[in-house]
Amino acid sequence: MTHWGTVTALQRLPQLGTEPVDLSVELPAPSDADGRSALTEGIRSLYQKCQFYDVFLVGGGNRFPAHMAALGALSLVFREQLVEMRAKREAESLEESSADQGHLELHLDGVSSTEAIRALLDFVYGLAGGYAVSSDEANVDVLRMAKHYQIQALQELAARRLVQDLSTANIVQRLKTCREFALEGLFEQISDELIGSGEALREVASHQEVEQEPELLQILLVRAARCLRPPTEPAAVEKRGAPATWEAAGARDGKRAKVEDDEWSRTSPPSAAAREIAQGYSK
Repeated sequence: MTHWGTVTALQRLPQLGTEPVDLSVELPAPSDADGRSALTEGIRSLYQKCQFYDVFLVGGGNRFPAHMAALGALSLVFREQLVEMRAKREAESLEESSADQGHLELHLDGVSSTEAIRALLDFVYGLAGGYAVSSDEANVDVLRMAKHYQIQALQELAARRLVQDLSTANIVQRLKTCREFALEGLFEQISDELIGSGEALREVASHQEVEQEPELLQILLVRAARCLRPPTEPAAVEKRGAPATWEAAGARDGKRAKVEDDEWSRTSPPSAAAREIAQGYSK
């Protein structure tokens, strides 16, 4: 610096702060930081436009295009089956030195409803609108595929369909469906709802359909007796335990039904509906 015409050096250099100062800039949140939404929407769009599919699901006399990656990501059973099919196709191509044989075809054995297959694919690709099938037959096919391919979430949706629009006209068939797919908790809920209504129980008991299902009828009658009987000897009831299978339940209940009903008739009379039904089918 200049002082009275004389140039002199600075005695002490200026010093900046030794600690850094943090600064922040606010940005809007990213719409899809890891790309999951874009990937999901992209795969869904490919399905809807029938683009880049590499497998057909075959059932109900129709073929439905799909993507092995989507099916395999949802179900381990799908994945293993598709891997095996592709390996077999590649081996055959090498042996025969043939050209491309087209897309793989995965046949859905025992499935006759095209509506059920569409419901499966809608679930796989996460299409909006929720689970919806128009008939019990289609719903049973969905249950069959969900069980075979171990898709628990789809099975739960189809199981919920069994309690929609429930009436005496379809309750027997739906109880049979519960037994077929081992939906024991749902079977108990539906049967308890039936037993709780004397009018509905009489109506169902008058149908020829239930006469053709003796095991189902036996289970319902025994459950009705238990629901209407006053609780006695709780310790003895606890020791019995729950049956391991539907067949065990029918056999066990059938053996002791006569003894229990005789004891019950001496201690507490049944309701009119249960008594009428029991007397009618004991003849």
